[in-house]
Amino acid sequence: MGLDLSNPDYASAIEHYLSGRWKEARDALERLHADNPKDHYVLLLLAKSMYSLGRLEDAIRHLEEAVRLNPDFGNAFYELGVCYYRCGRLEKGLAAFNQVLALGGQSHAMASYFVGLINHLLGNDAAALEGFGNLRKVSRESLIANFYLAQLKMKERKYDEALGLLKELAEVTPNLAEVHYLLGTAQFHLHNNTDAIRSYRKTLELNPDDTRARAVLEMLIDV
Repeated sequence: MGLDLSNPDYASAIEHYLSGRWKEARDALERLHADNPKDHYVLLLLAKSMYSLGRLEDAIRHLEEAVRLNPDFGNAFYELGVCYYRCGRLEKGLAAFNQVLALGGQSHAMASYFVGLINHLLGNDAAALEGFGNLRKVSRESLIANFYLAQLKMKERKYDEALGLLKELAEVTPNLAEVHYLLGTAQFHLHNNTDAIRSYRKTLELNPDDTRARAVLEMLIDV
């Protein structure tokens, strides 16, 4: 069937969908799906309407059917990965996002973010580094990747690389206490104690309850 706005039923469903009237969109798309069960695009929109209504299992069911009908449907794989992630099915989410990346031309920049994030959560450091690194390549503005990359670089004791990433993130997110704590930690390991003290003080200014920063700061001041 495809995107046929000359069809009044399709046009009505799209209007509801684009206007954020999720219940009306769901009802209209369910009718379209009943008449066109093999239209994978209708399934995608129906799934996204279900997602917006908080019905993740229904969204997953429709997306799984969409990718079964069209195994090259990158958009559906991406949405499926998001649903799996939200449901805590990390391995399935990772597989869906990797499939998005494997499709190449249909790749979604944030698929690399989720590949990095899920691998980070699963303790797969090398794969996490690759995922966040790929995000930085395809979307240089995605500085949230710096936060995770810096932590992974610090685990590898590459404090200079971590420091550069954290400074870049701190410029656009100056009030995130954890960034300043990590900055202090990187500076401490690089023996830049004056800068470390400044970063730990900033951490405590933003989060007075951070006992980690307080303990290290007291040690540095007592030296």
